[in-house]
Amino acid sequence: MYSESTAQAPKGPCADLAFRLAVYEAGHALTARALGLKVMSVRMLPRPPVLISDKAFSNNDWGSFVEMLEIRVIELFGGQIAEETACACNTCGIGDIARVDELSRLIAGLEDEPDAETVMFRLEDVALGIFARPEYKNAILPIATFLAKQVEAGTPLINGPDIEAELNKYVPRPAKETWRKKLFSFGRK
Repeated sequence: MYSESTAQAPKGPCADLAFRLAVYEAGHALTARALGLKVMSVRMLPRPPVLISDKAFSNNDWGSFVEMLEIRVIELFGGQIAEETACACNTCGIGDIARVDELSRLIAGLEDEPDAETVMFRLEDVALGIFARPEYKNAILPIATFLAKQVEAGTPLINGPDIEAELNKYVPRPAKETWRKKLFSFGRK
């Protein structure tokens, strides 16, 4: 996090808090895309979009439940990473770290992992890996611009098909593969 004494004011379109929020939300949507999830809607508030994983998980077992929690943590990191990458600041998701911490502790308990920080840093590495890929990094501002224009037009709730169509312009939907394989490809050991 930035302290007021060391943070520089964002420049360009990022100087506008509403645009930074669009960048933050673009990060969530791009993270969902990278993980092969379908975005059902994006509400332009500092909170993650509604994903298909929010409504159901693949199996009614603890593994699927933990997977859903991992997805949420990665997605929470995605908003912050996008804002940091595109705007060199992190102001919109300041409450996310508390949620990440809480979910990481829950995941650690369910996976019998003694250290919740190990879980948190592993999942942060996954999110960082997503935005290290040029196609995702380069899509942040175009997706944010699309979201900002939707809000300017009076549409603060962007429907899934609209955001999915915009995502398709910049990052293809990943091939069908299991979440565990995808997570491993982003750095899980």
